[in-house]
Amino acid sequence: MEYEQIIFESSNQIATITLNRPEKLNAYTYQMAIEFWDAIMKVENDPNLRVLIVTGAGRGFCAGADLSGGATTFDGSNRPKEYEENIQRESSLIKRYFLLKKPVIVAINGPAVGVGVTMILPFDIRIASESARIGINFNRRGIVPEIACPWILPRLIGISKAAELMYTGRILNAREALEYGLVSRVVPDDKLMDTAKEIAEEILLCGPVCVSLTKRMLYQFLSETDIDKAERIDHKYYAWTGKQPEAREGVMSFIQKKKPKWETKVPGDLPKFFPLE
Repeated sequence: MEYEQIIFESSNQIATITLNRPEKLNAYTYQMAIEFWDAIMKVENDPNLRVLIVTGAGRGFCAGADLSGGATTFDGSNRPKEYEENIQRESSLIKRYFLLKKPVIVAINGPAVGVGVTMILPFDIRIASESARIGINFNRRGIVPEIACPWILPRLIGISKAAELMYTGRILNAREALEYGLVSRVVPDDKLMDTAKEIAEEILLCGPVCVSLTKRMLYQFLSETDIDKAERIDHKYYAWTGKQPEAREGVMSFIQKKKPKWETKVPGDLPKFFPLE
C-alpha cells in the first residue's frame, strides 16, 4: 500500500509511523486509519523489526477526528468500503491492539485530543513533549468515547480521574497528563524522538520472544479475574523460556559482560502453544 496520510520508516530494528497531515494537525480520517493499521501489520509481520514508535508530523500529534464532514462526521455515512471490511473482519479494535506482538512507544508532540488519545491508550508506553496537550473531548462533540476508552482508561489512571477527563472533556497540559498517569515521561520538545528511540534501544537489549510473551500476558491479564489461571499461564511461559536460546544468551552475555546477540525472531520463534488462553 502506498501511504498518503502517514509516513513509514524503519532503521536498526525500530520502525516509526508518523501521522502526516500537519496542515490539519494530523486530524484523523478513515484513510489514515486504514494506512495506520497496514503499517502496524508491516511491523508485526517483519521478523527484523522489533519496536514501533508512533508520532505526528509538524506541531501536533493528532487533533482528533477530521470534522470537515460537518454534522454528519460521526454518523458513519462516509466510511469507505475498505474501512467497513476491516471493522467486520475484526470487530474489537481494542482486542486487535492488545494482540500485537511487538511493543509500541507513542511520542506525543503537541495536541492529542479525541481519537488522538483513545487510539494510543492500548499501546505500551506513552511519552510527551512539554508542548503536548491531551484531552478526551468526545462528550463536548455530542458523542461517547470509542475504542473501549471507558473500559481501559479507569484501568490506567483510576475511575475518578477517568470520569473527570471524560465528563468534562478538558485539555491537560503535559505535566498534568504525567500527574494523571496518561504518560510516563515529559521531555523537552527537541528531546522527544531521541527519548523514544532511547527507550526502543533499551527494549532491544531484551530477548524479543520474552518481550512479546510478557506483552501478551500484560494485556491478557487486564481482564483475567482468575489468579490461578494467570499464574498457570505465566509459569508455562516461564518454564518454556528457561529452556530456550534466549535464556542461555541472556545469562552468558551477563556473565561475560557483553551485549547480548539475540538470534530469535518474532513471530517466527514464539512457542507452538502460543497464545495460551
